[in-house]
Amino acid sequence: MDKRLEQALDFSNFRMILTTRQENLKMLMNNKLTLSYGGGLFKVDKELFSFVGMLRLNGINEFILIDENDIPIKIEDLSEFAEEMIVKYESALTQYYNSYQKLSEAREIRKVIDWDEETKEE
Repeated sequence: MDKRLEQALDFSNFRMILTTRQENLKMLMNNKLTLSYGGGLFKVDKELFSFVGMLRLNGINEFILIDENDIPIKIEDLSEFAEEMIVKYESALTQYYNSYQKLSEAREIRKVIDWDEETKEE
């Protein structure tokens, strides 16, 4: 096989595996952004942050929210709920960032393939 064609194929394989690993990282982060609170499951995202923040700014500290399963959950302390959201969000994004940085530094196909094993140790 022509050397240039072989290099192009290797690079194509590298990019495909790298993209798959990046997508896996996003899914892992999204899974880690699920907060169990008050018997409900909530997806911690910017929309929920904004809504809870707006409620708190208006002096509301008790509110009923709809969780990921469309179940109404009474949040009796929005301040505590907000703190738990922040901890969950910071933890998930820190792990995502660190793993993404390691993956971005991998410049060889073997390192990208082996990367999977490294993330399991974190």
